Amino acid sequence: MRASLKLMSMFLVLSFQGCTLWDYLKPPAREPMPPQGSRVEAQELLYSYLNSRVIGENTENLRAYLTEEAWNDYRSSKLSLQSNNNKEIVGYKILDQADLSNGRFAFTVSLQMVDRVQPLAENTTEDLIVSFSNDEYRVSSARFIENTIVKGQNGELIWMKNPSEGKQSEAKIFSLQEFPAQMVPIGGSSGQEFGVGKDGYSTMVLNPENQSLAFGTTGTHSAVAILNWEEKTKMPEKVKLNPIDLLTGGRAKLLVFSPDSQYVVVEMATPAGTDRVFVYQTEVRNKLNLNLEQDFPIEVYNINFTRWETNSQSILVRVTSGPDQTKVDQGKLGTWVIKIENGKREKVIGE
Repeated sequence: MRASLKLMSMFLVLSFQGCTLWDYLKPPAREPMPPQGSRVEAQELLYSYLNSRVIGENTENLRAYLTEEAWNDYRSSKLSLQSNNNKEIVGYKILDQADLSNGRFAFTVSLQMVDRVQPLAENTTEDLIVSFSNDEYRVSSARFIENTIVKGQNGELIWMKNPSEGKQSEAKIFSLQEFPAQMVPIGGSSGQEFGVGKDGYSTMVLNPENQSLAFGTTGTHSAVAILNWEEKTKMPEKVKLNPIDLLTGGRAKLLVFSPDSQYVVVEMATPAGTDRVFVYQTEVRNKLNLNLEQDFPIEVYNINFTRWETNSQSILVRVTSGPDQTKVDQGKLGTWVIKIENGKREKVIGE
């Protein structure tokens, strides 16, 4: 009875003071948490950073994406921030991602590089952390995981794995002697076979997961083919050859897989002295129709590959005038986005 009277007395006192018992007993409001950012926004920053590396932005512009710690990571490790005189960054793919604490987000990235001087492909795996601080996202850490290299040497393909820790692995995985002697180009009829050039390799590229290699051969007629294997992290034990096309009179200068590995771009040097871009499916012999020949005649214009869009449905190409051409349509020169499914295109940058 006395407890009830004490409780009632407290209620009356608090009510007269302008608050109820609940207002008196409820816990104080929590201080608002500082914004932590989101992985979606961090990923957009990362896409912008990686695209800038692919298109060859200068060091100053790339450094703007990095904290001082990340900048030092690139200066002191096996990572390559930019393309150099020989090796060119041509593509990338985010392989894994996760949320960390305190506004930090982790991404594992495969960066694809090719050598423009010798037939060599190299993929580097990086662990990158994007941090949100002072209302902005920046790459705050970069760590080398491993690189995988395939090079052409005396008609053979040599596979090498260089992990951050442990021993380097090396093995021969293919020889041009295993390539068919003749092929029918896509669009040719049965019986219209041509001899396959097997003097050596013109160029090559690994897919982002290190499970496929696209390569071109040298000779009178350059072939384009894909090697596939199942192993991701160890030496390929069995490879399967998939010949794609025969570039009669031409030569593959550059090959780049789409991020999903369903397509491969072939940049070709033509007999007319200009460059062309074609897109092939990787699992079947099929060349997509980009509808470029009528508006960009092969004798007048160069078309060079710039990069894949992250959705693997569009490519960016640059159109320039061919050698010794004076009567070109200036409105056609510049950078275009092309949808590979139907060839629809939009000019995004003028010359």
